[in-house]
Amino acid sequence: MKHEAVLTEEQIAEIKKLANNTRKEFGVFGDVPIAKDIFMLLEKKGIVLCQYPFQTEEKSHMDANITWFETEYGSLTFIGLNTSLYYDEQIFALAHELYHFITKTGKAYEADEENEDRTTEKMADRFAAELLLPDEVLRLRVISQFKTSDLSGVTELPLLRFIARLHEEWWLPYRSIVFRIWEEGYIGRAMVDYLFHIDARDPDSIYSKIFSSMAQDCYRILNEKTECIEISSHILEIFIQNYEDGYITDDDFVKLLGLFGKSPENFGFELCVNEEDVEELRELFEDGDANED
Repeated sequence: MKHEAVLTEEQIAEIKKLANNTRKEFGVFGDVPIAKDIFMLLEKKGIVLCQYPFQTEEKSHMDANITWFETEYGSLTFIGLNTSLYYDEQIFALAHELYHFITKTGKAYEADEENEDRTTEKMADRFAAELLLPDEVLRLRVISQFKTSDLSGVTELPLLRFIARLHEEWWLPYRSIVFRIWEEGYIGRAMVDYLFHIDARDPDSIYSKIFSSMAQDCYRILNEKTECIEISSHILEIFIQNYEDGYITDDDFVKLLGLFGKSPENFGFELCVNEEDVEELRELFEDGDANED
């Protein structure tokens, strides 16, 4: 946690309020997890979601990227999601990008910004955490489980079981949950350091053993790299309508659908597919700008 940007109390209060209002706008009230519904909720916001497994080097990691621009028909927002991430990381990445969408911050909205602003990114991370696991819910869970909000005397195993239950219900990544418990003041830095040294993705780690024993199906889902290739259904419909109206040629229609692992035949059209053209476009897509917000 070195070199982390530090948020002020005022900034944290603003983020909590924004996250709470966003949940209300989504119709997600009280003790209700958002979890995988974040995909559907982004659609309700009019955001086009493009899912693709960007294979990046370890030192060049891309979670998600928001792109916004104006057209003659109004503004359009895309979020490109890297589906080579673990599934719980995908959920957190989308919640992070939602902050940029709501606040109009980040590279997509500030064309002259060459480097990411650490404070803005920290605020986006805090928003994602607050949206996916509200502070009041966490407080009630802590007190219900341990009968106190002071967890300084709690040993590692009970705390790991508690984290596993939160992981199962709220679908945040392990490290995000640990950080969440710390940033709300329930555990100290020494315990955070111990918990961060556990490789929660290693099936032989103590945490993985606990989580998989408590919720095997959920453990499998959240630790999956989906490698999904998808785009919002209404965008696919636009592609199809434009083709039917003669605005897209046969070749371009084939290429567009092929980019997302689909073909004209999937929608009842009989066209000749040039696999070389499709592969060329796919390679171009994969080699595109992979900067993260």
